[in-house]
Amino acid sequence: MIITEITRNIKREQVNKRCDLLFIEWYESTKRIQRLRTEEGMDIALKLLGKTSQLHNGDILYEDADKIVVIAIRSCDVICIEPLNFLEIAFISCEIGNKHLPLFIEGNELLIPFERTMQTWLDKQGIPYTLASRQLLSQLNANVDANYHRQLKFSTKGIPLIINA
Repeated sequence: MIITEITRNIKREQVNKRCDLLFIEWYESTKRIQRLRTEEGMDIALKLLGKTSQLHNGDILYEDADKIVVIAIRSCDVICIEPLNFLEIAFISCEIGNKHLPLFIEGNELLIPFERTMQTWLDKQGIPYTLASRQLLSQLNANVDANYHRQLKFSTKGIPLIINA
């Protein structure tokens, strides 16, 4: 079965049908084209283009009279950091960005998929962290589409830039 769009998310409604779960890893949620198999053995080919290019926990991919196919993101080992102040957040985020690691947020915590190099760096810096197993659901994304930059360029036209040293 080829899926080209996500119909809706199960969180927003009550469904009285059998749920066939499609378990994926956190990094598979951003892949646009992939072949997967549900818990009950149904083969699914995803070809998500356009604005529906990311899968979220609870997304409904398929529905018929008696069952629905729902995305379930697996838990994985993560490094949990609870920053104490703004400067610490900036320092940690800069290092995570320099290593090109994904960063997730849950409540007051920064979550990073477990990487030994990041753990070693945190130990050297004396930054407290905990290791846990969690679902990575809310990835911070710094990518901005080209239209945003065009709008920003024209909306700030004529505004002088003042830098105080």
